[in-house]
Amino acid sequence: MSESPLQRRLATTTLLISAGTVLGIGALVFGTAVIIGLNVPGVPAHLDLLIIAAMLVQSVGTLIALAFVLRRRGHRISAIGFSRPTGRLFHLLWQIPAAVIVVLGTQLIVFAVTGSEPVSDSSTDSIAGSVGPVAAISMFAAVAIITPLWEELFFRGVIYGYVRDRLGLKGAIPISAVVFALCHGVPILLPYMLALGLCLALLRTFHGNLWGPLGLHVAINSTASLVLLQVAFT
Repeated sequence: MSESPLQRRLATTTLLISAGTVLGIGALVFGTAVIIGLNVPGVPAHLDLLIIAAMLVQSVGTLIALAFVLRRRGHRISAIGFSRPTGRLFHLLWQIPAAVIVVLGTQLIVFAVTGSEPVSDSSTDSIAGSVGPVAAISMFAAVAIITPLWEELFFRGVIYGYVRDRLGLKGAIPISAVVFALCHGVPILLPYMLALGLCLALLRTFHGNLWGPLGLHVAINSTASLVLLQVAFT
């Protein structure tokens, strides 16, 4: 499926403001959390709750601020990629499993070649088990639902759209995938994130909107975060 261009081209200024918004909110929220954790008496004893609160505020704040910036810059969210869903989304029934196999297969090959082992989930288990169901559900919502929303709007909406308008799909797919992988910055997971970024960009191209990649992104994050609910409710 060939994509139609945005009703209004994304300017370089819009790209820079959007990137600054994403980075600025992350730095502000987590920087504030660190200051609170180091200076407010009693907070270190509830560090897990502070981490969850920071994640929730960062994800919600980034989504709202990014949508606000784009609207103020003259771009409707539907034009960026959240247009009306179509029956073409039924292809996700086979596309999501196929993408999961590709992404996990890529990382397994990396582990086999490097001799590394998968990252332990013990720290995540500890957080979920110590904060209770409500906080665990909040963390799950932030990681599995809200974060995919703003990341798709930014990576497959703004970055993909900006590059596509200038270099076409052959540039938009790999460049948006590389930026996505680099921004998730754990070296051993770069192949995994690059493979995921490519799958998300291909779904963006196939479906012509952000609903396709959002479906995969939510599925991946939800599966990885199910441990939060399992630990919290057992």
